[in-house]
Amino acid sequence: MDVYERLLLLARSDVWSDRARAGGELSAFVGHDPVDAVMQALLLDPGDTAVTDAAAEALLRRGDAAAWRLFARAWHVAEPETADHLSGALSAVLFELTRSTLQDRARFQAVLQGLLTDADSAVGVGAQDLLDRTAKTLSG
Repeated sequence: MDVYERLLLLARSDVWSDRARAGGELSAFVGHDPVDAVMQALLLDPGDTAVTDAAAEALLRRGDAAAWRLFARAWHVAEPETADHLSGALSAVLFELTRSTLQDRARFQAVLQGLLTDADSAVGVGAQDLLDRTAKTLSG
């Protein structure tokens, strides 16, 4: 069993720490349908918000369009408690962006703008909400 298969198995574990580990490590494989579906489930994990935290933080560290696509969708569909944890992960990214260059901020916004027309409308709506929520913070 390779690492990829082992992580997919851990993602289905009844043990929250296994799922959290899978969420952290599977972020390296996003952009592939089977992994994206599993990561979306981990972002919205109903059993433990530590799983949400691990998956969200790993995706946002990755920071590319594939990662933000999953985060934007989760952002739009999350239940309130999960949304609070996604917001916490987003706050860490925003803090880093406020200390970054204008080019880094523009890159972040361009990635989200690219998601506005995603085939999955939940991604587009989530991306728009993220752009709206981050605009004031990143404009200064």
